[in-house]
Amino acid sequence: MALATYQEAQSYLKVLPLLQEFPKQPFFMVYDLEADVLYIDFHAPPEPAQDSELTNEDIIIRYGLDDAIIGLTILHASHR
Repeated sequence: MALATYQEAQSYLKVLPLLQEFPKQPFFMVYDLEADVLYIDFHAPPEPAQDSELTNEDIIIRYGLDDAIIGLTILHASHR
């Protein structure tokens, strides 16, 4: 599905400043509209999580083998 206008693209462009905070490596990001969940994996392809925790802000932090953060799952993403 292509964007029809520049105005429709503006909401997507708001995420660009946030990308500066991400690790400087290829990553994978997918938004599930039906579930309203944003999946961010700091590895491409994504690595399997060894552990995870749910924060009070409804963000699931996923950890890899060495307890490094490998990804985030943001619940209720459209309300942020």
